[in-house]
Amino acid sequence: MLQPGDRVIAALSGGADSVCLLGLLKEIAGDTGLSLRAVHVHHGLRGQEADRDAAFAQALCGKLSVPCHIIKVDVRGFAEAQGMSEEEAGRRLRYEALEQEADAWEAEAGPVRIATAHHRGDQAETILHNLFRGSGLKGLAGMPWVRGRIIRPLLEADREDILAWLRENGLAWVEDSTNSSGEYTRNRIRRDILPAIEREVNPGAAANLLRLGTLAGMADRFLEKQGESWVRTYGRRREDGSLYLPDAAFSQKKEDEKIVRMYGLLEILKEEAGGSRDLGLVHVEQILGLLEKQVGRRIFLPRGVTAGREYEGISICKTGGNPRAMAENTVLPAVEIQCFPYKKGEEIPKNVYTKWFDCDKIKDTPVVRTRRQGDYMILEDGSKKSIRRFMIDAKIPREEREQIPLLADGSHVMWVIGSRISGYYKISSDTERVMEVRVKGAAYEREEKSHGR
Repeated sequence: MLQPGDRVIAALSGGADSVCLLGLLKEIAGDTGLSLRAVHVHHGLRGQEADRDAAFAQALCGKLSVPCHIIKVDVRGFAEAQGMSEEEAGRRLRYEALEQEADAWEAEAGPVRIATAHHRGDQAETILHNLFRGSGLKGLAGMPWVRGRIIRPLLEADREDILAWLRENGLAWVEDSTNSSGEYTRNRIRRDILPAIEREVNPGAAANLLRLGTLAGMADRFLEKQGESWVRTYGRRREDGSLYLPDAAFSQKKEDEKIVRMYGLLEILKEEAGGSRDLGLVHVEQILGLLEKQVGRRIFLPRGVTAGREYEGISICKTGGNPRAMAENTVLPAVEIQCFPYKKGEEIPKNVYTKWFDCDKIKDTPVVRTRRQGDYMILEDGSKKSIRRFMIDAKIPREEREQIPLLADGSHVMWVIGSRISGYYKISSDTERVMEVRVKGAAYEREEKSHGR
């Protein structure tokens, strides 16, 4: 993970694990010539306690003579804007802050590593969490030791060993009160579910999860190689830059051949898109669905990737596409709608593809479509924003905007499906009837599970 003279940023929350990580890196820095910095991300939550943690991180770094940068982010605002939980929003913003800090340092002096303090317990929780979300093999493999510039030096350390090392070296730490809260999914797994499994099923459950993760990682890497071989066997790069796959590539019916085919398509998508972000099995299934469509049918996938049905084959390429053609060819999801009375205080689902709306505020018949001129939505503060500006602010690539499915009440967009809903239709204390909208289809349901919703 590290070589003499490397530059390393330590993610420092102020908790025991991150203090141990920083202390260990500082201890070896003198012998190896490591250049060390720390970054503390202030989430804008927990009030004075968060300020205390930031002050502690700053003081600890001063004591250890390690440069420290405190970065403040708005987790709650980001979560509301993106339609995700604060837990997921915090994770996203933490990594973005760390990557930005690494980019800045790298521009000055060369390659930079980012060290995080995940340990064995975190790995077991991650595997269990991904299992419950319906993850594939990659998720069951847990966190890798190295992912890009991110390294996890403590991944095989026990929490008890970390605490013992801190005491032996006279290093203090702070406790995050939200770690004992039942509000976050990972906390419930750590505090309730995993201990119950070890108590009621098998005291070695955590160790078995780690072994499962190792096997799942090996299987995932093997299938990735098989998928790459499938692409080399059947794929043909054409002069226009597109990758062509003949119908013969999809004729195998055995289960082992199906999974290799799915891995192969994922590899193609990652190559065309320049990365795996926003791509998943839901998009692989959309490509496979083209086999049943007429020649000329196209679908527009995330990151500007287009797939089309051709004579005796399928083509996949990276292209911005024609906006009008994209809108006409976009495969819109089917939705299931039901209305029922609202019970005051009833918990509102936080699912990605299931949303509640105040039924009595809806003026027309809601329809699923792509964007049109004049579309708008209402924000939390009551202000009006055009869907065009919303998509720009949300950093949705230009080539993808014409294929984003919307649920619309006339020109008022109720829901950017998979993302935000209009503040006007949100459930309130005055709501009497609810309209529940659920996106149908196995692909969307699996995608929702993969996000832990």
